Amino acid sequence: MKTIPFQHNDKDFSITYYRTREGPNWFLCYYKNAASGMIEPLDAWRTLGIARFTDTGKALKQWCLDMHEQYGPSDNDDGDEVVKEEFFDVPVNKMVT
Repeated sequence: MKTIPFQHNDKDFSITYYRTREGPNWFLCYYKNAASGMIEPLDAWRTLGIARFTDTGKALKQWCLDMHEQYGPSDNDDGDEVVKEEFFDVPVNKMVT
């Protein structure tokens, strides 16, 4: 798991993007003594509430969208989702040894 912190984090506000090998990438949002995990970038931005319209909030929105665009769901796609049909082509009447 690789973490990418937001550049304007401080002790009362912290957003970190987690890149995972398995499962979706997500944002860890800490604000007003509450932590939550968000998968969507705009949900991470919305944790700021009314403060999202400040300069830091606007920078956070752009950063979240950039992280999602750069490392989004297509980053973990390794192409193993195609199931080969030969595996399931075993005759029912024959014993498999």
